[in-house]
Amino acid sequence: MRKALFLTALLFVAATSFAQIYKLSVTKNDGNTVVIPTEEITKIEFIEDASGITPSLEYGLTAATVPYIGGKFTINVKANCAWTYKISPSTVSEVSISRNHLELDFPCFDSQNDTYTITFTYGDQTKILELKQASKPVADLLDIVFKEDGTAVDVSPFRHTVITQPSSALTTYYNDIHKCYAANFRHSPGSSVTSGYYRVNYKPSDDFIKRIADGCTLESIIMLGENDPANAEVKWFSSMQAGGIGFLMPAHNKSQCMTFLPNVSTNGASNWRWTHSKVKPEVGKYYHVVGVWNKQEGKSYIYINGQLSGTADAKGNYVPVSSGAESFVIGGDAEPNQTVAASAWNGEVVTARIYDEPLNATKVAKLWEAAVFDESVKAISITNLEYLSGCEVGEGFKYTIYGNGFEAGDKIELRSSGSSSTALTAETEIGEGSATITIPAGLNSGVYTLVLKRGEYTRPLCSVNFTYSANPMSPIIPKIVAHRGAHTDGASENSIAALTKAMDENYYGIELDTWITLDGTVVVHHDGVANNKRFANVNYSEIKDVTLSNGEKLPTFDSFVSTFMAKKDKSTSKLIIEIKSHADMSRQNACIDKIMETVAKNGIKDRVEYIAFSYAACQRIVANDPDAMVGYLNGDKAPQLVLNDGIRSIDYSTGAFGNHPEWITEGRKLDMIVNVWTVNSVSQMLDFMSRGVNYITTDAPATLRELTNKTYISAQ
Repeated sequence: MRKALFLTALLFVAATSFAQIYKLSVTKNDGNTVVIPTEEITKIEFIEDASGITPSLEYGLTAATVPYIGGKFTINVKANCAWTYKISPSTVSEVSISRNHLELDFPCFDSQNDTYTITFTYGDQTKILELKQASKPVADLLDIVFKEDGTAVDVSPFRHTVITQPSSALTTYYNDIHKCYAANFRHSPGSSVTSGYYRVNYKPSDDFIKRIADGCTLESIIMLGENDPANAEVKWFSSMQAGGIGFLMPAHNKSQCMTFLPNVSTNGASNWRWTHSKVKPEVGKYYHVVGVWNKQEGKSYIYINGQLSGTADAKGNYVPVSSGAESFVIGGDAEPNQTVAASAWNGEVVTARIYDEPLNATKVAKLWEAAVFDESVKAISITNLEYLSGCEVGEGFKYTIYGNGFEAGDKIELRSSGSSSTALTAETEIGEGSATITIPAGLNSGVYTLVLKRGEYTRPLCSVNFTYSANPMSPIIPKIVAHRGAHTDGASENSIAALTKAMDENYYGIELDTWITLDGTVVVHHDGVANNKRFANVNYSEIKDVTLSNGEKLPTFDSFVSTFMAKKDKSTSKLIIEIKSHADMSRQNACIDKIMETVAKNGIKDRVEYIAFSYAACQRIVANDPDAMVGYLNGDKAPQLVLNDGIRSIDYSTGAFGNHPEWITEGRKLDMIVNVWTVNSVSQMLDFMSRGVNYITTDAPATLRELTNKTYISAQ
């Protein structure tokens, strides 16, 4: 490209007695110089002269095609003249433009507009660039898309209904790494949960089941959230109940690698085909996992990040799940009752898809190519979270989340549920294994997602239901009831050793199970059966030599009381005596009367509480002693009905309170004792602590004590 004039930038200066006069010297391309006084110059301008120059323009692409998910796409331009462009369709927006590059922002794939035409104009010429957008892989049996409000939908042609079981242990958020909303699960790994998962019930669709049974492919992107899944199976996307298919991480004895598990049999009986990968996932790292069952080949395959990682023989026909369990669960595994998810997941699930064919290696590689992994975004890993999921707070209150992975400089935002645009920034203090926020002014009662901010990156921690009050109440610290005693370190449940350990630890209550023999001896045992003898139908002499797993002989209730009496002055523990439901009501009444007689004789009425599944048993205890604390176990009556009969405690299972969560509040308002059993996972312990139960019955009393010893909420 040439200029009309070549400026040498030489200035001649003439001196006078009055002022300096400047002249501009310009040397032209032909070598001639022109000198012009500055007072004669009003404007100096360079003008391009394209005469004799052929305009040219070339472009280079950052990728062969536009990703199906859209996003920023750069075109490098090399031109010897000015240029402009137009693009069709107009759904593309410009990010930046310069002489040498053009950056555009493309929308997500739209089957109506999968080709984009860019027309460059330079000089008197044009050049056309056609860009093809990669089509989204079609998961034609199931394609789960998570939404900002915590729900999920199926966008496959089947359009299955996705049931969301909300919980503080489940949040969704926009994942910068994968450019979509992801589901974050905070369950105790491998536990059974009644909330905090998604369920896709496919029982009404025979066609769906037939297509699965002809061979299929499952795809998922996941991240493990905890260091060790507690030596239990954990499942993130599965339908496996005495049959079925899905993904899991097995227990330690099967290496805890990511595994694809179809149930395929040549004789119709359940037969799991363990298709282990060679990859044990790292905490905080995302993996693209594909499982393929090829019925025709009689093989199953698992691919990790596009690479074949394991195979297994899988000849025969697909064995469907047991009746009632016809669901795919995201965040766990299906159970026949459709109200519980087993083998709960801790971590993230980004995608959950099923394809109506056994994809070959080439097609699996295409899935991997289509998966979005933005390596420039740093994943934030916070593990072993402990927090109260619902609590009453006031301005200036301190709210603490415990966990591993917090760093100095981390900040926490409180975002209103279902809206990422409204956020309250909280003053954040990072401690050793914890983050404490100060409740800001302007907080309204409601559900908030607590979001960790580390520099430019964010990550959800949990959802919390805050109740804002001018006079907030302190949360209840539940009393610990050791279920069948402290049966650890070789102490059998319902043994003298378990009683002694529990008393040494001063747990509030020590639960024990009681039966009465034909000759009137009360014994302590859960099942009431050993060596094919039912205790209520035999004399004590026939079962006195029954040996527990720790070598103790079957304990009598009298031996329990003797041990209790010997230690009671050095322990604050109480006996929580369960009257087991006897087939013969007269034997049950005899058991009640004998126990209450022994309690009265030893003067320990104030150190004893009673529980029973039999409502009649509860009523008889109250009739014998109206002041006795009695808890009804069966979980089928509202608190007021129970209290009307003088029974002052509802002692219900986690499932019963799952069906009637309002009974906890109703019971407390009636000044009843609300107990929940049997709670063994950390997440459920924290959940029921948040909900304000008075007692928690657990097989893990030491774990519960660790939780109750921590401060989660404190006044300013």
